[in-house]
Amino acid sequence: MGALDGKLAIITGGSTGIGLAIAERYAIEGAEVVIAGRNKGRMDEALARIGHGARGVVTDVGDEAQVQRLIDSVPRVDLLVTCAGGAVFGPVETVPMSAWRALFNDRFFGQLSACRYAVPKMAEGSAIVLCSGIAGHAALANYAGGAGLCGAINAMGRSLAIELAPKGIRVNVLSPGLTRDTAIDWGVPASQVGAFLDTLASNVPMKRPGVPRDMADAAWFLATCAYATGMVLDVDGGWTAV
Repeated sequence: MGALDGKLAIITGGSTGIGLAIAERYAIEGAEVVIAGRNKGRMDEALARIGHGARGVVTDVGDEAQVQRLIDSVPRVDLLVTCAGGAVFGPVETVPMSAWRALFNDRFFGQLSACRYAVPKMAEGSAIVLCSGIAGHAALANYAGGAGLCGAINAMGRSLAIELAPKGIRVNVLSPGLTRDTAIDWGVPASQVGAFLDTLASNVPMKRPGVPRDMADAAWFLATCAYATGMVLDVDGGWTAV
């Protein structure tokens, strides 16, 4: 018997990184998992890794019609986890505004539209886990637009928690810290990524990055703790405690 037996979980961004780790954890715990991602090849690889009858729907979360189609593909939603979207790094004077707008379209409006279409299919006892990042709490150079994005998602999650509490739907925000083994483009040459992450890790009291499995553990808690709602859960090795 798993903690999520009988639950149907939709996980956007479920074919790589944090989303994939969450999908694996939920499937092991008994959930019927539906993942969404843009790349069918990566999705097929992820589904083979997840097993447990998981299925996928190719979805660009920046396209509202595709998000609606994703939600329409299931009879109900017990768990909604929205991890899709990337990151944009660079000095404020050089990053084009189109890049920030695209980031918000995917990660803010993509998560909001997923909630819009999923909530009518969510019964009492269901749960939503949004995904932001510690830039909403900890200032990071060269990530001004991303910091604003994370703060916006945190605020959205808290507001939705109050709005949906009368329906018995819990809403929380997973806020990952520095995490390796994801598809994030850090904005540096591939040969320099290791050194770049080591530099960032110097800000972390635990002196190392997290891994997607750490975030999956937190997402499992948010899915199963019946008294947790309105939280922004920083999983960051202590970075925001400093």
